[in-house]
Amino acid sequence: MSETIRDTASDRDTASDPTRLAGNVALITGAGSGIGAATARLFAESGASVVVQDLDEAAAERVAAEITRAGGAAAASGGDVRSEKDCRRAVETAVQQFGGLDTVFCNAGVFEPGTVENQSLDDWDLQIDTLLKGTFLTCRAAVPALRARGGGSIVLSGSNCAHIGCQGRFAYTAAKSAMPVLAKQLSNDYFHSAGIRANCVSPGFVLTEMTTETWRRQTGAEPGTPVPDHVAEKWQSPLAIAQTVAFLASDASSDIAGVTIPISRTGLLRVAMMRMV
Repeated sequence: MSETIRDTASDRDTASDPTRLAGNVALITGAGSGIGAATARLFAESGASVVVQDLDEAAAERVAAEITRAGGAAAASGGDVRSEKDCRRAVETAVQQFGGLDTVFCNAGVFEPGTVENQSLDDWDLQIDTLLKGTFLTCRAAVPALRARGGGSIVLSGSNCAHIGCQGRFAYTAAKSAMPVLAKQLSNDYFHSAGIRANCVSPGFVLTEMTTETWRRQTGAEPGTPVPDHVAEKWQSPLAIAQTVAFLASDASSDIAGVTIPISRTGLLRVAMMRMV
């Protein structure tokens, strides 16, 4: 893997401030791998207590155990964000084990390729339910707990696809396009009345297990084939996204609400230029 992508120990030392999120209790969905796992680790390194939620309960437990072994505070919560019961249980884990909830990162996601002609209805339903309904149910479960703490931060996971469209990602783009507006809606509904602010991050190409599998499928590479360095070096590290989520959870962003931050290096600029020439 390219050195420009790898989350090195020195990168994490530079990125994390042991006091920046001290006392913060965070729920991170889809935190068993990829961006969610990187965010959970960074939050813990920065002083937060973290609930690691994932459909893959074993993965959630692995990440939580890793954080605990490193001296952080974490608890695993296996469950499906499409289930209202599971979403409530994740919030209850934060309240019961750590005393409340201050931050929610709605990160759980799934991707199945397809255009409007060949996207199967099952794949449409899976992506819309996971990305959109999952965000709805997570936020619905979390808002009372955030309100009880006097406010907090919700961060939604968008995508560059929400801004430019992405070839062969019809359902995925449909769901991700809602996130910037939902961040504004949540902030309009709860910022002044409950001190809850919501923002959105829009990653570009991030080197995760999901994107690596997508690359294999699109290129026909054999299962287990690593992404070549000349490809990987153009992608982003999950830590790059985690750093922005941590900022949006911190007091440093206390006046920021309803904003979407694209995190894509020059991805959006390149696409814009390609369309102009």
